[in-house]
Amino acid sequence: MEDNLLEFLPTAKRSAEGFSEHFSKEGLIPLVEYNEKKIFEVKLKEMKSALVAQISEETDISEVIETVKQRMRDAKLPDIDVVGMLWDVIMEAVQWSGKNQQQNANSALRQVKTWAKLLSAFCVNARLELELIYKVQIQCYEDAKLMKLFPEIIRSLYDQDVLAEDTILMWFRRGTNPKGRCRRRFHGRRSGDD
Repeated sequence: MEDNLLEFLPTAKRSAEGFSEHFSKEGLIPLVEYNEKKIFEVKLKEMKSALVAQISEETDISEVIETVKQRMRDAKLPDIDVVGMLWDVIMEAVQWSGKNQQQNANSALRQVKTWAKLLSAFCVNARLELELIYKVQIQCYEDAKLMKLFPEIIRSLYDQDVLAEDTILMWFRRGTNPKGRCRRRFHGRRSGDD
């Protein structure tokens, strides 16, 4: 029933706007918010599926960027959610090799390097870069294959100009996401090392 809320309306008024208008008038704001959240989740899931296919097929990065921008506009998706979803999609496309840790590490780092331009196109400010760091941190904490890779992934994203040094330092100073605390310290280049 949750997925068919629009069926409570007459056929002519079965749209997200019609649903919101009708149930807002009736004072059922939580139901309207719930429906909007479900619609948002469906749009994000559809976008994710399309991107997984494009990345798995190794579609040209500029085409993938255009797809993401178009879907963001069409679905009015917030950039912060898109950045997190992009990281998930990139990591889902990695070909993991069972128990060989070094091979898994190389695959993950190769994937980051290959798709860094995609991440860079959407990590356009410190807030989005910070969101990406948190997303990487949590995934590295939760996934045994990536547990020790966090500093290397952050370094790779820094080297590929996805993350700025100031953002990494801000993340380090302010504190990390408690869910994925990393005890190792990130040793990035300082401003004069180039």
